[in-house]
Amino acid sequence: MESFYKIEEPSKRTFPSLYGFGQPQNLDEYLKMKARQAEVIASEDSKGLGDRKYQGLLSHELNKVRKLEYFSKDIRKSI
Repeated sequence: MESFYKIEEPSKRTFPSLYGFGQPQNLDEYLKMKARQAEVIASEDSKGLGDRKYQGLLSHELNKVRKLEYFSKDIRKSI
């Protein structure tokens, strides 16, 4: 996420945490990709464990994305 603020050229930004996903052009797109990634992680980690486990894992992963969103808003305000 830091690269959005330090690197002007989108093609030079790196996102190792988005392995297997495209390269976002802006911060909002990045957060949407992180939310989709949270769904994939929850789905993979809960295989065979039922819907309740999936919902718990999804909630946990989306909470991480929400924290990133709040953090990015704080950074935007300080710039």
